[in-house]
Amino acid sequence: MYVSTPPLSIQLYSKFLRRFFSFGLIFFLSALILPTSIFAQTSSKNNDGDIAGILSRGELRVAITAVDQPPFYFVDRSGKLAGYDIDIATKMADELGVKLVITRDAPSFNDLVTLVSSGKADLAVSKLSKTLTRSKTVKFSTPYMTFRQGLLFNRLQLAKVASESEVKNYVRNYTGTIGVIANSSYANYAKINFPNAVIKEYQTWEEAVEALVNGEVLSVYRDELEIKKVLSSVPQSALSFKPIYFKDLTDPIAIAVKSENTQLLYWVNFFLESQKKMTAEEILSTYSY
Repeated sequence: MYVSTPPLSIQLYSKFLRRFFSFGLIFFLSALILPTSIFAQTSSKNNDGDIAGILSRGELRVAITAVDQPPFYFVDRSGKLAGYDIDIATKMADELGVKLVITRDAPSFNDLVTLVSSGKADLAVSKLSKTLTRSKTVKFSTPYMTFRQGLLFNRLQLAKVASESEVKNYVRNYTGTIGVIANSSYANYAKINFPNAVIKEYQTWEEAVEALVNGEVLSVYRDELEIKKVLSSVPQSALSFKPIYFKDLTDPIAIAVKSENTQLLYWVNFFLESQKKMTAEEILSTYSY
């Protein structure tokens, strides 16, 4: 039987088409598979701090500030970290069945937010105030404690500018000096709530209180727990200080979570629901330092 053979030019063209379509199929399949693979790798990397990543790593990384904040966290007499926040972090790690790793690389409260948003810490459990500014870069749990905000005055200095009956009106239009911790929520609160005051920032709360005692500032601004700690530590404090607490100004304390880690945030909120809420007085009486 005679079978005709296509001309050479047709054979070459057919070979070219087969190779072209084979290459096109491979390219098409690669275009489908490769982005999925890249997305999976990126997603895994970005969600390293979510529940699955924490369980895989076997560690819960919790950030607290470098400076102790008793009774929330502090080095006790035996040289170990103790306090209310440490107990919360320990319970969370136990519930997850992983090791608790505490990092103290944050010199200020705002630096805690940077650690969490960058993924260097899974959570910030560090008496951290929940603020609008911080919520731009991290997500917060429901508050596990809420304090009243307050001003602690140097009583002698206050008497020079306002009588006892005039104090409320004076505070309402406060133009004096206020000491706050630098890079803290209260540095921002002071600007918002007392726009006409002169705000002086100090590296630590102890430095701010010392400035109050020495008359460098008329008042210091922080939550009721910290003010009550000062009052309880100074003999006959009523002669030296006058505290004023605000019913309408509160300080919600919450746990910071990286924005992408929604499953971890859900779990943290669920965990906090099961924990007993404590007042400032209960915490002070429970944790000695």
